[in-house]
Amino acid sequence: MLHGMIVGAIAGAVAVVVIALVQPRRACPACGAKVPRFRAPASARQAMLGGWTCPRCGCRIDRKGRRVDPPPPAPPPPAPPPPG
Repeated sequence: MLHGMIVGAIAGAVAVVVIALVQPRRACPACGAKVPRFRAPASARQAMLGGWTCPRCGCRIDRKGRRVDPPPPAPPPPAPPPPG
């Protein structure tokens, strides 16, 4: 059983490397720099969903090569009613 698990792990690792080498390299939508084929996730979101951070300008890019905009700021709290 252990032998099968080891073979499966090796086959999975080889498949990941082959897929990464076959896919075209993405370019940063902000500055046009090519992002690396093998990524080092900069956040938990990138680790789970894929994506890169441009090494040249710091732009965040999703796994399809689109710019990831930061979340919109939270709306300000409502003003308290006037006294009276």
